Amino acid sequence: MTLYADLTEQQAAAALEEFLEERPAALRHLVLAVGDAVELDHSVRSLEPLWVWVKERLRLGPPGQQPSWSRLGLGGHERLDAGSLQLLDGLISYVVDIVAIAVPEATWEVATDPHPKFLHKNQPMLRAGAWEQVPARTIGNLGRQVFSDWPPADDRLASIVDFWLFCLAEVANT
Repeated sequence: MTLYADLTEQQAAAALEEFLEERPAALRHLVLAVGDAVELDHSVRSLEPLWVWVKERLRLGPPGQQPSWSRLGLGGHERLDAGSLQLLDGLISYVVDIVAIAVPEATWEVATDPHPKFLHKNQPMLRAGAWEQVPARTIGNLGRQVFSDWPPADDRLASIVDFWLFCLAEVANT
């Protein structure tokens, strides 16, 4: 399996395009799966009940067809079944929409750094000014942590995104 860190510049650009092309379908899948169980109003406030709903549905099992962020990532998601990966993929899209609504100037790019052991090398990164995040890695890690000895709290995802938006506001004011 090829990891993000091992991609060439052209492969990383293609991986970013693949990731972005997956977003609309992933969000549609989440919206259909959630139905009216959680109000998806694209607010940070909606993330706590949505995260609780998603956590209750995450399962271990064969991954089947994986979204690009999982297939090219660190490989830690092979424990989650295909349905769980689809839910996390939709959650990534939903969170990205929340950020994009709050900060329309945020753009996607391939994460680069001159340091050879850069943790996020070649991953899809959202950037606005000096602020940068790799949402797929953050949300994927939260999903994986559900089955750890220290599962994430119900408000963990909302607090992360709230912190991101706080940092974005700080960057905008400097």
